[in-house]
Amino acid sequence: MSNLNQTKKTVWVVSDGVPGHFNQSKGVLFALERDFELEVHWIELTLKHKFYRRPLTWLLNYKIPKAEKIDQFYQGDALPNAHPDIVVGAGGNSAYAIVWLSRAFGAKNIFCGSLRQLKVELFDAILVLEPDLPKPFISLPVSPMPLSQATLEQHGKQWHSEHPHVEQQVWTMLIGGDGAGAQYQEQDWVQLAKQMNLLARQHRIKWLLSTSRRTGQQAERILQQYLNFECIADVVWWAEQPRSVLHQFLAVSTRVFCSADSMSMLMESVSAMRPVVAYLPEHWQPDEKFHNVLERLSQQQLLQVISIAQLNTTFKVEQQHTLTLEPSEMLAQQLHKQLFACS
Repeated sequence: MSNLNQTKKTVWVVSDGVPGHFNQSKGVLFALERDFELEVHWIELTLKHKFYRRPLTWLLNYKIPKAEKIDQFYQGDALPNAHPDIVVGAGGNSAYAIVWLSRAFGAKNIFCGSLRQLKVELFDAILVLEPDLPKPFISLPVSPMPLSQATLEQHGKQWHSEHPHVEQQVWTMLIGGDGAGAQYQEQDWVQLAKQMNLLARQHRIKWLLSTSRRTGQQAERILQQYLNFECIADVVWWAEQPRSVLHQFLAVSTRVFCSADSMSMLMESVSAMRPVVAYLPEHWQPDEKFHNVLERLSQQQLLQVISIAQLNTTFKVEQQHTLTLEPSEMLAQQLHKQLFACS
């Protein structure tokens, strides 16, 4: 796989404004940049009405209208003048636009999400976490993320320049909140703080701690009450003063603990090629798809899944399994083989 950028590709990225979908599209661009010089155009498009999904499915499964008619169903940015070679996007509501625009202009498409009953043959590459699916599906261990060891190195240098006196080994603790089948009670937060204190003392590490939008002020106050702050090297209390530090923390950490309710943070942690622990509150009832992703990553030994109450007793520090190949390189190879081998 070379990074000679011998060929230039015009890429349209269809965005619905959802942060998780934005990151997946950026992750696809990261992979494409390994093989091509890219001219990227971001196009924000949203469905005018949810009830357009069914007629769009019928229409696109039957024929592809002219591209300029897309504004009858979508609102948003004007289409770029430069015709696309590739159309990229994520999320079910974007699927119709990605199929429509790519087929109207004779471009390849790369999609992350559910097909919404669109014919599978309308897609050139569908990126999924489910294993062993036939073409055009491409099965991945983690979702595409705009992350590489090179970018992490830069983030790491920045953090160390701001914290020159931290010499101990640091681990990251990423904290989510209610959602995806997780319901946190006060006792979960008390237990988490106490477990962090025990782990720090036992393994002689300091924590890089970040809460998130879903954590909430009440949970943060409980954590603050029970944490030993001598064990904290850097902290972000999102409800008090949000700071986007995830990539800096991942860069300098030798291990990551992440709440199982945040699939995006878990995916970024695994993509960073760090050993990962996914921790669970007492009340944890994910849907089948979410459960299967965690189960698969656990079976591949890319993360340990442990309840909060058992972190100190069940966690195995010797488990050091990580991805052996950068996710963006892995995806680049698969896209090249499936879409561009003859180009």
